[in-house]
Amino acid sequence: MHELAHEFTSRKISPWGGIKFFHGTYIRSGMKEVLHRLPLPSPGSNRGYHPVDLIEGFLCSVVLGSKRLAHTGMLRTDEVIKNIFGWSKGMADQSTFSRFFKKHSIELNDNIFPELMKKFYKTIQLDRMTIDIDSTVITRYGEQENAKVGYNPQKRGRRSHHPILAFCDELAMVVNAWMRTGDSVSTTDATQFIDEIFSIIEPERIGLMRFDAGFFSQNIMEKLENQNKPVHYIIRSKMTSGVVAAIEQIKDWYANDDVTQKAQYGVVQYKANKWKVARKMIVVRVPKSEPSNTPVLFEEIAEYEKYEYKAFITNVAFSASMVHSLYNKRANAENRIKELKYDYGIQGFSLIDFGAMEAAFRYVMLAFNIMQLFKMKVMQTRKGTMLSTIRFQCIAIGSYVVKNGRKRILKLGAQDKQKHFLEHFFSNVDVLKPPFQFSNA
Repeated sequence: MHELAHEFTSRKISPWGGIKFFHGTYIRSGMKEVLHRLPLPSPGSNRGYHPVDLIEGFLCSVVLGSKRLAHTGMLRTDEVIKNIFGWSKGMADQSTFSRFFKKHSIELNDNIFPELMKKFYKTIQLDRMTIDIDSTVITRYGEQENAKVGYNPQKRGRRSHHPILAFCDELAMVVNAWMRTGDSVSTTDATQFIDEIFSIIEPERIGLMRFDAGFFSQNIMEKLENQNKPVHYIIRSKMTSGVVAAIEQIKDWYANDDVTQKAQYGVVQYKANKWKVARKMIVVRVPKSEPSNTPVLFEEIAEYEKYEYKAFITNVAFSASMVHSLYNKRANAENRIKELKYDYGIQGFSLIDFGAMEAAFRYVMLAFNIMQLFKMKVMQTRKGTMLSTIRFQCIAIGSYVVKNGRKRILKLGAQDKQKHFLEHFFSNVDVLKPPFQFSNA
C-alpha cells in the first residue's frame, strides 16, 4: 500500500496569495484614502486596531468566503495576507469586529456610506447610468433588532429584514443599499432612498431608473418627475381594477416579435384615482398557451382572458417594444442580489444591533464593487462571472513571503499557463488608475 510520508515546516504558507489582486484594485480605486477621511469609529485604546485595518480585514474575509464574523478566525494566522495589506496587528478576531460594528449607529452609517459611494462613483466615467432598484428578504433566526414578521415567501411567519438595494446595470455594481425592518414593504422609505442615490450620483448622470411592481407608487413617480431635469423611469404596474379597465379600452394593438414571440402592444394614458396627472402606460399581451374555456358574460372580459398581460408606467419616448425590452434587462438586478446572498454572505452577518448589522451589510457592498472593478478592468471578463469562480481561478493560490535584503517578495505557486494568466492580471493592476472609463455599449 502506498503511503506518503509527511513532515512539518515553519514556513508561513497561505492558500490565498491571489488576494493581492483584490488589494491592488482596492488601493488603486482610491478607497483606502477615502476611508481614512471618513468619521469611522475610533478604537477604545491606543493599542486597538486602526478602523481602516478592521474594514480592510472584513472586506478581505468577505472576498475569501466568510459568511459570519466567526469565519474571520481562519485568517488570523495568515502572515501572507498580513504582509499584503501591511497590517501591523494582522487580522482581528470575531469579538474585535463585533465591537467595531457595534459602534455604528444608523446615523453614523448615513454619514459614512453615501460619502463612500459618492467618492467611488466620482472615479467612474460613464455617459449615462441605468439604475435598478429592488428589494429582498433576509430571514433571521436569532434576536436581531428590527427583525419582524413581514413578507417572507420562503419562510412564512418567520422574522426577517427587508433590505432595499440600487444597482448600476452597466457596471453591475451597487449604488446604494439600506437594511430595513422586516415589516417593511417595497415602497417603505423608497423616496428617501432615492434622495440618497441622487446624493451619490447626480440625477443628470442617470439615463433610466427601473422598478418592479412593488414600487408602483405615485410618490416615486413624482420624485423622479420633479427633478430639475426629470429622470426617465419604467415601473411595472400592479394589475389593479383601474389598470385592467384601462387595458380593456385599448382597441389598437400591434404585433412585434422582437422581445417575445406573438407579443402585441398597446398604449394608453392612465390616471389612477389619487393621481394628479395621467401617465403613459405601455401594455404587452401574449396569448395564453392554454386559454380558459370558462364561459364569461361579456365579450370584453372574454377577450381579456385570452392573454397574459404586463403593463408599464413610463415617461420615456421609446416605442412600446423598446420599453418592454429595456424593462426585461432589469432581471440582472435579481442576479446581483443572488450573488450577494450566496457568494458575499449578506444573510450571514446577523449582528444583534441594527446599526451594527447594517454597517456590515453596507461594507459588503464596497467589497462587491471593488471585485466588480477587478472583474471588468483587471480580468477584463464578463460582468456575470461569480465571485466563487474568481476565487477558484485566481485567488486560491498557494503562496509565501520571503525576504531579499530589506525587501519582501510574495512567492506564488504557479507555472506555465497559470503563471502567464496571473502575470497578465498583475500588468493590468499596475496600470489601473482612476478615472475608470466604461462604455454604455
